[in-house]
Amino acid sequence: MENVILGILEIENNAKTRLAEAEKEKNKIIADAREERERIIKEKVKAAEDKLAEMESEEKTRSEEKLAEIEKQKDEEIDRLNKVFEEKASGWEDEIFNAIINS
Repeated sequence: MENVILGILEIENNAKTRLAEAEKEKNKIIADAREERERIIKEKVKAAEDKLAEMESEEKTRSEEKLAEIEKQKDEEIDRLNKVFEEKASGWEDEIFNAIINS
């Protein structure tokens, strides 16, 4: 009878040990899963930030190119108007002078 009781106690101790090991393993798996989740979140956030920085850079480049194009067109238009002025300024002066004298 004593052997049976000792056997039962040994089985119970083994069960407790296995249960403690299983609980420890469960906690490790949960902790690992949390760490993996955090790693994935950080990775996705970094990827999104990198993509946003890339898009921002591309948009800045496009904006600068468009601004340069507009500046060039403005300078060309000013040059064209200056040439027209140089060509016609004398005639305009004469017209104004004659209009004043003939009034």
